[in-house]
Amino acid sequence: MKRQEITAIFGREHQEMKMPVSHLTPGMRLLRPVYGLRGQLLLNRGVELTSSYIEALQKHRVLAVSIESVPDLDDIVAENTLEERIRAQAMVSIKKWTESRKRSVEFSSVVDTVGSIISEILSGKTPSGGLAEISAADVYTFAHSVDVCAFAVFLGVNYGYKKNALLRLGIGSILHDLGKVKVNPDILNKTSSLTEEEYEEIKRHPAMGYDMLLDDASRHLSDSSLEIVLGHHERHNGRGYPRGLAGDEISDMVAICAISDVYNAMTTDRVYRKALPVNEVYEMITGLGDINFKHDLIKLLQSSVYPYPVETLVMLSTGQTGLITGNNRNLPLRPIVAILNTSEKLDLSRELSVVIERTLTADEAASVIIKGALTTRHNSVIPVSGFKNISE
Repeated sequence: MKRQEITAIFGREHQEMKMPVSHLTPGMRLLRPVYGLRGQLLLNRGVELTSSYIEALQKHRVLAVSIESVPDLDDIVAENTLEERIRAQAMVSIKKWTESRKRSVEFSSVVDTVGSIISEILSGKTPSGGLAEISAADVYTFAHSVDVCAFAVFLGVNYGYKKNALLRLGIGSILHDLGKVKVNPDILNKTSSLTEEEYEEIKRHPAMGYDMLLDDASRHLSDSSLEIVLGHHERHNGRGYPRGLAGDEISDMVAICAISDVYNAMTTDRVYRKALPVNEVYEMITGLGDINFKHDLIKLLQSSVYPYPVETLVMLSTGQTGLITGNNRNLPLRPIVAILNTSEKLDLSRELSVVIERTLTADEAASVIIKGALTTRHNSVIPVSGFKNISE
């Protein structure tokens, strides 16, 4: 596969609307399947949500789902995104391995899990959304680890790594937060500010994860994978932890995992904080060039992520609501926007007098979506599979 084919932007052509379950309304239609905490399929793509389905999703502690943002645009969703099924299975696999008493014996399951993600991405699939957005707090660490692994591998491919290097990067990334299993969950999910003592406990997780791997799996891990686990919170300016490394003391693999970790954490819903829009995260990380991350890594992210993924709903300076339908590679902040309720399409690389003021809030997006979702394609419901016991 040619490099330009795999430098497709994260969510560039095929991005759906993530909607918090708290904002779901009967009549909305799922654009992607929803998986439960054990990796089981709860609702399939195309299912029209009812009040009972929404209540059941809440009972299953699902935080957010992918829905059709605008009627008749489900063809935008492509077959070239990493399947939720694979990510859900990876989450279950890594959780099971972590809780096993025979981790050193069963380490091959981790390798197989990472290998399946690498194969998907090398075949042209791209990460989309985040498992952590459809996971409850008590499995966030595992879901987040899978998402960071997938995004790090995606960046690694764009960086030019070959398969063996990708495997080392992927294994280190999927295990990067292993030490958090030893941190008090009340601290991990605390909704208010952490005390100094609590923050110090959080800061211990890289070293704890590293020690855990040295104890029972070191002979299976490369030095670079172990270094990722220990160093993913190190920062270019030397103000990270646990060792305060700076500049070239931090390997590129460690830095790729670190920037993937920050990106996923900021763009993911948590029980105590809503996800930030991709464009805000894009700008924030870009502003950290040569501070938290070296400039080359910032450029890698910029070449792999569009700030306004396709299917993002935005408010324009004209007062009109628009849907992002395409992006301009050389002008990522000037995408192509379809004006809702008209047939007009604006290429902002040419319409220089028009700017994007902001992305729509969840409330605003829900209002736009439900107005259309209730009136179209009522015959496209896909049979539910594995959801019969959701209310149990």
